[in-house]
Amino acid sequence: MDPTTAMNQTNELVSGLIHNLTPEHRAMSTPCDGWSVHDLLGHMCGGAHMIAGGIQGQAPPSEMPDFLAEGPAKAWAAAAEALADAATPEALSASHQMPFGEVPGAVAVSVITADHITHAWDLAIATGQQVDVSDELAEFALAAWKPVVPAEGRTGDGFKAAVAIVNNASALDRLVAYTGRQPQ
Repeated sequence: MDPTTAMNQTNELVSGLIHNLTPEHRAMSTPCDGWSVHDLLGHMCGGAHMIAGGIQGQAPPSEMPDFLAEGPAKAWAAAAEALADAATPEALSASHQMPFGEVPGAVAVSVITADHITHAWDLAIATGQQVDVSDELAEFALAAWKPVVPAEGRTGDGFKAAVAIVNNASALDRLVAYTGRQPQ
């Protein structure tokens, strides 16, 4: 699966989850230690804007704005649009300076898409929703994570240790376990 297809499928997935949120959901805790649904959504929107800006040659802002000020649906729509607009074929093939180093645009979009897929699972678990991640999309995320977040040497800052899982687990469960979460 190419990064643009994965990004577009992930946008639809996250949009559907956000559409089902109520104001009460925003204070709920998520599988990400210390993060509420509101915090998680702010992280996801901020990440999309950061990668979009990096691809367009913009330095990250010194202080992140409150992306959720007008509500999660508008925030996600704006973040997803910014990322999609930045992810042109030319931008994907060029190298860009990101806060985590210089990488091809395709790698930057793949990593933020993997982040969004992973957090879509977090959002669904936190709010009691079903998450329908195709095997292909889960495999894409797993392949994006492995080179940038190896299983060895994790400190728990951002990623907990990978969780042991049965060999015949679904692609989504393998992704969830690799990122240090307990599959449901």
